[in-house]
Amino acid sequence: MTHFYLCSATWLCRMPESKTNQDPLRMQEQPSVTRFLMLGALETLINQALELEGQTSERLASLHGTVVRVRCTSPEFSLYLLVCEDGVEILEHYEGHVDVRVRASLGAMLHWILTAGVVPEEENIQITGPDASVDLLVLAVQEFDLWSALRRWLDEHVRIHDLVMLLRREDPRWLETLQTVSHSVSQLEDEIGSQRLLQEEILDEVRAMRRSLGKQRRLDMTFVSLGLILLLAAFASADGQLPVLITSIKQNTQALWLASFGLTLIVSRILFGYRQP
Repeated sequence: MTHFYLCSATWLCRMPESKTNQDPLRMQEQPSVTRFLMLGALETLINQALELEGQTSERLASLHGTVVRVRCTSPEFSLYLLVCEDGVEILEHYEGHVDVRVRASLGAMLHWILTAGVVPEEENIQITGPDASVDLLVLAVQEFDLWSALRRWLDEHVRIHDLVMLLRREDPRWLETLQTVSHSVSQLEDEIGSQRLLQEEILDEVRAMRRSLGKQRRLDMTFVSLGLILLLAAFASADGQLPVLITSIKQNTQALWLASFGLTLIVSRILFGYRQP
């Protein structure tokens, strides 16, 4: 922590007096507790990762005293990185001189930091500042490999192989159950696939039944409508309101025939129409 105090003193000396005195209300603003804790946790994680990556830590040590402003465009926020010999300090506000400015979206910035050896594209990530500082910063980020650092930390602290051997010695049945998980998952996927096929077949049958019912309903309406029309024509013929259509038959005979045809259509549809199985 001694390096952090010396580094902070260097930045305070570089801070202009006019800005420290012209806005006393802003200096009194305190960040929220949640944001303070988040920045502290992020700073701790970054410094722990840098300790595991010795080459990147050496690169950053050559940037001792450099202030980097990181501005994210989507979502919009800004952070200040104060680079020291033994790590990085993260601040939300900084009024002093900024050496290097980095501007990018959150996705592009995370891709650049988390993927080792990636060269930042100018259209996605804009980095401005002295050429020497920018080159050192870009080289340090390119050499930083988070996943190798994480694997190294797991090998040093967790020892997964020893843990598996301990579980195998203490409770081999647990490992047997664990080995069958992949088989159970594949069986579950097969069952889900068969259920989906069954559901599709049921839906196809339901759609076909709906189409058949619609067709039969239209036929029912047609037969009933024609039967009613013929019955009405029979009543009109019996009352003498409908003239005889065939001259060789009488009025009453015409009415009888029309009524017979109408009742035949209605009754035949009722008796011999579509029935749901």
